[in-house]
Formats: sequence, C-alpha cells, structure tokens
Amino acid sequence: MNKLILIIIWVSFMILGTGCQGVFDTIPKETVMVKQITRVNETNEVEYEGILSRDVVKTLSLNAVNKYFNKNSTMDEFQFELVVIDQTKFKDLLSEAEYAPKVKPELRLNDQTEFAPYSGGLYYTTLTKLTDPDEVYDIVLNARDGDVIKVARAGKLQNFASTREEDDLLLKYGKDKITSLAIKFIQDKGSYPLSDLSLNESITRSGGIAELYYMSKDSDKLKYAVAVNLRQNEVVGFSKDVMALLSYYSRL
Repeated sequence: MNKLILIIIWVSFMILGTGCQGVFDTIPKETVMVKQITRVNETNEVEYEGILSRDVVKTLSLNAVNKYFNKNSTMDEFQFELVVIDQTKFKDLLSEAEYAPKVKPELRLNDQTEFAPYSGGLYYTTLTKLTDPDEVYDIVLNARDGDVIKVARAGKLQNFASTREEDDLLLKYGKDKITSLAIKFIQDKGSYPLSDLSLNESITRSGGIAELYYMSKDSDKLKYAVAVNLRQNEVVGFSKDVMALLSYYSRL
C-alpha cells in the first residue's frame, strides 16, 4: 500500500513538473493535424469547357416543353437523359445526310455559315414523364448559348397511319388548314418574323405527320420545319436552321 501511495505521489509531481506531454507523449499544442481528402465526383458527369452545365440544360429543356406545348410542368415530374454531340460529330451526321440523292442543290450545307454558331456542339435532351412513360419530349439545344433548335413530342410522332390514311387526313383538313397551324405556331413562338419566310411547296408526310418547310426570303435557306399531326390536327414539333436541314434530309 505504501509503495502504491509513493507511485501516485511521484506521478503527480511529474505531471506538475513536465505537463501532460512528458507523461503521455501527446501532440504538441501548436501542431495541426492535416489529412488530404480525395473528393469523388458523385454524379460521374463530365463537364466540357465553354458549354452550359447539365443543370442549366435541364432547366432550359423543361422551359422549352412548357413554352412550346403550353404546359406548366416542374422538374420533379420528368426523368432527364442528356447527350452532348460535339461539332465534329454533328457535321459528320449532317454531311452523311446531305448527300442523299434527292437533296436539292440549294439546300446543301455551307460549312462556314451553318456551323459557326455551334462551335460548342449540341445538347440532346429527352424528358420522360414519370407518371406516364408514353409522354416523351425531345429537345435539342445549342450547347454554348442554350438556343432551342428542336422540340418534339416524341409520342406524337410514332407511325400510326398508312399512306392511304395520310392522304385521307390531308384531304379532310386541307393544305390551307395545316399551313395555318404552322403559321400560327411560328407567329406565336418562332424566332424569325413570318414576313421574312416563304413556304416551300413540298410537304412531306410520314406516320400521319405532315412537315412543312419555310425558307428565308433573302438567302433562300431553310429556316423552319414544322411538324403537324394530321389526325390530332396540332403542331407536335419544330426544328430550325441546321436541325431543320437534318429533319428535311431524314424525311427524303
């Protein structure tokens, strides 16, 4: 017992004389512990310099759906799928389509004028309604400035009509009625004044969808392609500029 008391007294004197550091070999007061933390990209999303972020693209795509289809939807109603197409891939895609045998010479691409605004490439966005997977929208944006160059209600573009049915529907509504729908759409929601455009006489039809093409009066370049659902008698999509060309090529 006496030895235990002596040991306790001796330890007390050591603490008073040297402080806790001498007994327990603790970290000096002025020492800072630093550990490097490696952050993991949780979303695994790749961001490209000079183009819009994915969050911005989602917002702009939703705004396009609400604007062009008269909706009032919110972000949490949709599943979003985003794909970035760089300018090189986009040019290759258009170049392949451009040399289809039926393409008119005046609708050939001019690399310098057509591609300059799309140096950052394009964003392809697909929005699928969570409560109704058949409600699907395709939106194409200029990846640099967010300009909307294509919108389509994908579910409305499904093939459902034969050529005979298309002829009957076109006869029923008449070219003037279909044209008036396209004109109203351009007037209300288009980027170019209708007075600067002229209707190309060719109207293509596929799967019950009639597509009308509008040219620039000044340069005779294709500016708009407007898709009208013949059965439902409504505009279900449009594309402009280079996307209008791609739409034209794909319909040949």
